[in-house]
Amino acid sequence: MRIAYDCQGGDNAPEAIVRGALKAAEEFNCTPLFYGDAENIKKIEGVDPDCVIHCSESIEGDESPTMAIRKKKDSAIVRSFFDLKEGRVDGVVSAGSTGALLAGGMFIVKRQEGVERAALPVILNIGTQTKLLLDVGANMDASPEVLLSFAKMGIEYLSNVEGIKDPSVGLLNVGTEKGKGNRQVKEAYELFEEALPNFYGNVEARDVLFHGSDVIVCDGFAGNVMLKSMEGVIGYVQHGMKAAISREDCTPEMRAWVGNFAKETLGALDYNRYGGVPLLGLEKPVFKAHGSSDEAAVLSATRALIKMIKE
Repeated sequence: MRIAYDCQGGDNAPEAIVRGALKAAEEFNCTPLFYGDAENIKKIEGVDPDCVIHCSESIEGDESPTMAIRKKKDSAIVRSFFDLKEGRVDGVVSAGSTGALLAGGMFIVKRQEGVERAALPVILNIGTQTKLLLDVGANMDASPEVLLSFAKMGIEYLSNVEGIKDPSVGLLNVGTEKGKGNRQVKEAYELFEEALPNFYGNVEARDVLFHGSDVIVCDGFAGNVMLKSMEGVIGYVQHGMKAAISREDCTPEMRAWVGNFAKETLGALDYNRYGGVPLLGLEKPVFKAHGSSDEAAVLSATRALIKMIKE
């Protein structure tokens, strides 16, 4: 299996990307291909020079994604996507611009038949339950029909990749009763009720992290606000916990308990754990890693990508 790595995108590129890819090569017996500045990549110990693809251009986060994809043909995203499209690699991992990845996915890799919009999900591990919240930023506006397609893609991913039988689907809303919400969500409710046998109903934001529906659907605006809110609350709690265990009267036993609590309870959104998320709806697998990914996150993203390719 040949995996392409964008060594230009992300806060810790290229070193963290390359080191994570090298660990993945050892663990999963795959071949990493590194796209980026060849001179910097080859300086990193363990890199096979034959696996480095030099890219003279890079896409910055503040650029127009569509224009960047069209103009910067020698960037890591564009070149790796063309290699993915033409079968020279089996998947792509990137911590780069989400907008550029979506634009490249739509224009180069192409959408699957019947898919109007690609979706960006987030994977939530809640105890023994694996959930999918989508969309979390790819589509700021989405018609009820597009929301239904997101639901179907979420069902397919959880069924075929995670092995969850007959996943249930919930619709993110301001209340649980039928008839709640704006016109978009009300119309989507009617479509979901008619088309999805396992439609759970409306789900309020406060219930997303509890057991319930396996797939939670929303447009990218609501999903991104939801995701950032959860990250903010978890960050606030972690800050308070660090302050508590730094007190002089905190015992070693209490510090250990707090550490385990943070790992098990607050780890649902730990990007190092899941590494990256797939762009759902594309012809071939592309994984978006967190912009702050370290080598552990890249390793996790590769694990998830390989699982998706195999399943």
